[in-house]
Amino acid sequence: MKSGPSWLLPILLLLPLAEAAAFSIKEVQIKQADSEYRLNARIEYHLSEQAHEALSNGVPLTLKVQLFVEKVWRGFWEPSPFAATLSFQIRYHALTELYRVVDRQTGDEQNFVTQEAALHALGEITNLPLVKLAKLTAGETYQLRLRADLDIESLPLPLQPLAYLGRGWKLTTGWSQWPLQP
Repeated sequence: MKSGPSWLLPILLLLPLAEAAAFSIKEVQIKQADSEYRLNARIEYHLSEQAHEALSNGVPLTLKVQLFVEKVWRGFWEPSPFAATLSFQIRYHALTELYRVVDRQTGDEQNFVTQEAALHALGEITNLPLVKLAKLTAGETYQLRLRADLDIESLPLPLQPLAYLGRGWKLTTGWSQWPLQP
């Protein structure tokens, strides 16, 4: 009796070792308020074992969220009506046993007891102004493009080569897009 491909068993045995690390965009809501579009979004951050270990040992991690509002059919010479990069740093302080999250644009800081709570707070984007309606041409179709990732270049210099070469450091949602119609 034949039991199936012989290469399947080793792969099945390795599945538990596969990392569950991933960044994913779970929810996006674009609403028109007054004379502009605003964004509410929820991003889930699950760190790899390498990133988790680095964070637990006091290495600060920087997470970036890149946002673009642009015409669906645009020439490369046409500027985007809106482009922004949000940058947040998470760091574990062993002395206080707290995770500190810093909004690098505003300098606002929050402390959390658990890593999960800190990552959850990082993933909540609420009422973010995107673009004024006056910057959009009526009748044109626009889209919001969004991506979140771990900023490898913000890691301490000795760690950067390992991060560029190691798979556990390339944490990103990839680009996602949503339509906008003024």
